Amino acid sequence: MDDHLAYFLDLRIRLRGRAEAIAIVDRYIRLIARVEGSSSGEFAQLEREVEVLRAELIARFGAKAPVRVH
Repeated sequence: MDDHLAYFLDLRIRLRGRAEAIAIVDRYIRLIARVEGSSSGEFAQLEREVEVLRAELIARFGAKAPVRVH
């Protein structure tokens, strides 16, 4: 969990000046913070929220391209 939070906090710093991008990162940080200590019912709700956010990002930026290996 700490690695995920550290990644998004670092990303937030790198995105300074880009309010819309920071808002997306903040949504993920809030989700990560809520996961710790959540019950199974709460965890299921959080998974749904992550899927909604994932769908929004795909609609906005497109699906992630496949990884190319050389």
